[in-house]
Amino acid sequence: MPNHAKIQFNASGVPVSQAFDDIYFSVDSGIDESQYVFLKHNGIPERWASLPPQYDFVVTETGFGTGLNFLLTWLNFRAHAKHCTRLHFVSIEKYPLSKQQLTQALATLPAVSDVANSLLEQYPATEPGCHRLLFDQGRVVLDLWIGDIEDTLDEWQSCLAERVDAWFLDGFAPAKNPAMWQSALFETMACSAHAHTTFATFTAAGIVKRGLSAAGFNIHKVKGFGRKREMLWGEYPSATIKPSRNQTPVTIIGGGIASACLVQALQQRHIPCRVISQGKADGASGNPQGAVYPLLHAERTPLSRFYLQATSTALSYYAPWRDRYWFATGVMQPAFNSARVERMDKLAACEYSEATVQPLTPEQSSSTANLAIEQPSLLYPEAGWLNPKEMVNGLFAEHAHEWVTDTVKQLEPTQNAWSVVGVKATYSAARVVLAGGHASPALTNQTLKITPVKGQISMVRATTETVGLSKVLCYKGYMVPAQQGEHCIGATFERNQADLDASSSADEANCESLAACAQQRWSDGLTVTGHRVSIRATTPDHQPAAGYLEPQLMLFTGLGSRGLTAAPVLAELLAEQLSGGVVPLTKDARSRVQPQRLMT
Repeated sequence: MPNHAKIQFNASGVPVSQAFDDIYFSVDSGIDESQYVFLKHNGIPERWASLPPQYDFVVTETGFGTGLNFLLTWLNFRAHAKHCTRLHFVSIEKYPLSKQQLTQALATLPAVSDVANSLLEQYPATEPGCHRLLFDQGRVVLDLWIGDIEDTLDEWQSCLAERVDAWFLDGFAPAKNPAMWQSALFETMACSAHAHTTFATFTAAGIVKRGLSAAGFNIHKVKGFGRKREMLWGEYPSATIKPSRNQTPVTIIGGGIASACLVQALQQRHIPCRVISQGKADGASGNPQGAVYPLLHAERTPLSRFYLQATSTALSYYAPWRDRYWFATGVMQPAFNSARVERMDKLAACEYSEATVQPLTPEQSSSTANLAIEQPSLLYPEAGWLNPKEMVNGLFAEHAHEWVTDTVKQLEPTQNAWSVVGVKATYSAARVVLAGGHASPALTNQTLKITPVKGQISMVRATTETVGLSKVLCYKGYMVPAQQGEHCIGATFERNQADLDASSSADEANCESLAACAQQRWSDGLTVTGHRVSIRATTPDHQPAAGYLEPQLMLFTGLGSRGLTAAPVLAELLAEQLSGGVVPLTKDARSRVQPQRLMT
């Protein structure tokens, strides 16, 4: 289990930290204290009336706790901020509450129940890293960092520079949690500051006052809330103006899940975009069903750490489409041989959150899947499956953009722009993102290590036994719960093959693989009713590629077989890089998806 908070609830229902012997919010009124200390003394909501259009108001908090400060800021933003502005809330928590603990804590605060329920629906598995969640159609963004603040401050130095508008210095009191209130925190605050940056904190402790003063802040001591005698607030005396958002239009080449997610991310930032593609969801994103779940290793490798962060954002991205195109059924990995049993035991010992993965006995596997499994399994309880084709079309339909039906043959650099050469016409583009899967490298003058992998899925008729399957099953391939009387199974893996020719032998291979792994009567003699071939784009290190390839040219490909999981967070990353906003993911994860590593 991750390092969840050790808490107890007092007679008033307020959570109390056993580690720090301190309450999470005021016994008198947690809401009133938060409003007084953090909102009022940071000039909220009055400051929002004068924000320019397309402004991202960034709040950074030390100590997420129950999320009360975030929820109150969110409610005030809904009520008072201009619709063309966004709230970006960045917070850190070393000892996160479990979802059950958070639910119990927030039950005592009915005034925030509307937004609290939305937070609980998306509350991530508390794995280390940055978990980006989106609310109110992307108008409110939460970056919840799980980990030690000493490690996270280095991350914030790079992604928050001159971007923070208000600091909420919360967390437990300096006397009880001195490790947080160090000079590195105050120096990071100064690095993040611009001419209008403010801070507020419930404490007036000397170590805090001296640290803020040494970092260059102007400090004001005022009456504290309730029983607290004093508190501090202040501002940073800087002439630096916060950089404005880059609104230069973007041209995206490609019509799959990567392109669709990026269109949403850009439109939520009011950045005009044009999509050029021969069709929508015409590649691997055109499959009828696909699993969304993290890639875990027996050790916390860079790849597994990336996918843990990516999964949180994917589940948040797809949440508005739940039970239409997104189905949070859970995903199971039966241990069908001794090697898989050994892997399962190692994963179970790796202390992943129960919200990430849970071991099941053979009996539990069968009852959980509503189908005879009779093998030990790993259950990913928050995962599920997506209808990629409908999801892609839904995203394109919901977000305004210019659509051009054409096949791009080449990109040619021009002065301060790119010339996009299509079959039908040539288009001028100030900024370009290549999101065309395995075909993307051929459009540039670069040789990139991206390999096409042909995959064929098979549709099989649901039987009286399989129609009740309630979870996605992942063996060597996968089997998805029935949709309109059919299961999607697959897929084949033919490296360096890029033709779209379907074959009965590939259908047979899919069925035989499923039967060999499942070892159950229901997996024998399934009737194939259809198939579909598409091409994955893979990289040597299995990491996707997302970032600048050349000035004003980005690459967004190499998603392999996990594009549905990776695309949302990478779309957020590219949108922030294009606009100049606060990027998601850890520095290590961002560095590992840089396209330059694929140059030969």
